[in-house]
Amino acid sequence: MTMPFFLTNRRNETTGRDHITQMGRTMKVFDYQGLNIRYLEAGEGPPLIMLHGFGASSYTWRDLVGPLAGEYRVIALDLKGFGLSDRPKDDHYSIADQAEIVAAFIKAKGLEDVVLVGNSLGGGVALMTCFKLNQGLDGPVKRLILIGSASYKQRLPYFIKGVSMPVFNALSHWLLPPRTSSWLVLRFCYYDGKKINDEQVRVYAAYMGLPGSRYSLMKTAQQIIPSNVKELNGLFQTISIPVLVLWGEEDKVISVKLGRRLAEEIPGARLVVFPKCGHMPQEESPQATLDLVKDFLHEN
Repeated sequence: MTMPFFLTNRRNETTGRDHITQMGRTMKVFDYQGLNIRYLEAGEGPPLIMLHGFGASSYTWRDLVGPLAGEYRVIALDLKGFGLSDRPKDDHYSIADQAEIVAAFIKAKGLEDVVLVGNSLGGGVALMTCFKLNQGLDGPVKRLILIGSASYKQRLPYFIKGVSMPVFNALSHWLLPPRTSSWLVLRFCYYDGKKINDEQVRVYAAYMGLPGSRYSLMKTAQQIIPSNVKELNGLFQTISIPVLVLWGEEDKVISVKLGRRLAEEIPGARLVVFPKCGHMPQEESPQATLDLVKDFLHEN
């Protein structure tokens, strides 16, 4: 496989670091039991909380935050261990652990009529948060948007299975620098590799290069499938709020077959499948994703 020139061009590292510096000045901090959970907030109106996927950050929502902030209070969280949030060396990186943080954030901020938007790992966190906070129609979460969402037990993709192994995780640190790893993972997640640009690779690599990132990736990968996943799957039929399920037809991380199953098991859920699109429609097909999200939010 031929690597793009920017994987070996050291000048590109500056932009990634500059992005992190800028976000450090812009993002707010939520104190969760002594941990700093960083989040980007923009706009006013009903709260819309966006939760990123494995190895990503609030950066994944860059094309949606601005347009949605005209009508909503958009909050893009960096999950524990990712983005600019703390990366403690503990064993609490499961989807349930992340959902506890999101639920605590919603309670602490007194948020109501919340829309949760989650991609991949973030979708699983959104579902778990909904289960924690909502009882039927009584709860602060009023809508769910699940994009290529973690939901069922499945075969893990190579980059998640690999980093879950301590020896492989340690070796990859030396054999695959962050820029190379970032490009390889993005290429796997995208259907059309031509849509990947050097800025994305630099920013993803900059976050991966932060201290503690390898540890948080390993712990998250080890715990990414809940031990009670079948029990949680049984709760899908109890969801009684509007749900939009978005999926890339060519998703190699979480098969569209699971997306169809998820939409069938959540009462009244609406499924939209993006043709010629992979695991992250919000990055690969941002305008189409934005249009669908807006339409769904405007529905009565």
